[in-house]
Amino acid sequence: MNYSLGNTLSRGGSLNADGLSLDFQFATDKTLTARKGPTPTFTRASTATFVGSDGLIQSAAINQARFDHDPVTLASKGLLMEESRTNLVFPSATLTTQTRTVTAVAHTLSFYGTGTVVLSGTHAATVTGTGAYPTRTTLTFTPTAGSLIMTVTGSVTEAQLEAGAFATSYIPTTTASVARSVDICSISGTDFTGFYNQSEGTIVGSGSTNQPILVSSTELFKAFDGTNNNRVQVGMTNSPTEAVRPFIVASGTLTYSNKHGTATVGVERKVGMVYKTNDTISAFNGTLGTLDTTVTLPTNCNTATLFSGFGGGTISSLRYFKKRLSDAKLQTLTT
Repeated sequence: MNYSLGNTLSRGGSLNADGLSLDFQFATDKTLTARKGPTPTFTRASTATFVGSDGLIQSAAINQARFDHDPVTLASKGLLMEESRTNLVFPSATLTTQTRTVTAVAHTLSFYGTGTVVLSGTHAATVTGTGAYPTRTTLTFTPTAGSLIMTVTGSVTEAQLEAGAFATSYIPTTTASVARSVDICSISGTDFTGFYNQSEGTIVGSGSTNQPILVSSTELFKAFDGTNNNRVQVGMTNSPTEAVRPFIVASGTLTYSNKHGTATVGVERKVGMVYKTNDTISAFNGTLGTLDTTVTLPTNCNTATLFSGFGGGTISSLRYFKKRLSDAKLQTLTT
């Protein structure tokens, strides 16, 4: 039986006994058009870059979704979703010695090439490049507030200095800093009510997050009422001991939370959750978590978002079923 297609035959001859109502195969199809279910609304108020199928950095227009690729293997990674970031250095194509004002939060410097960037002023460090594109050299550091001096020698190309604990996609600059807007992908209105079931369901997806953090997570899928007081979500995190981080919140009360599995930054993982009142469990790469028999569900969700929250990453696939599938099927779908 092929549970992944959600079309197992029942005794009555149904072609969709599992209730598959949403099916995105972003890595394979490279489109927002679902194989089943509605097409989400996608917005981003700026241009942005991604790695194309040829392995080279390309630019996407405003409100154009990005389908990222591995620059070495050329493998399709899926839909790229990122938070807003600003590249503080310019010109970025070939970095020159310069001074930039920074705040006392984590920053990440990244570039290609074999040159050297010596940091002084609000932070002291020497960063030596390890190779031309696609070898990206990065350094995450927390400066004191004030003037950061960057003394550049040799080849330092596609340089980026951004406030954040990890590097994001390249943001080209010329004569001033440039901000890349947040990616937003959502389903609402009758499109949402057409695929979502408030009383029970199954969420299964695969992808990778890009943040090397311990406590925050990226929401692979979240159904909610516009606030965090009512939500059903499957999150992904890169803590050494937490790869799956699902939540269910009803009327402001956390009624389900389970953290399990291990993960590595940038490595694809398969996650999922089945939910029903007093009958909810999640899974990571074919391993089930702990069944919770004390779960209350929200009944007023009206919007679904894909890969929102902190950080972001790539979604290779996402499926939603209107039924609470069996634990065995959840395990199979996430293997």
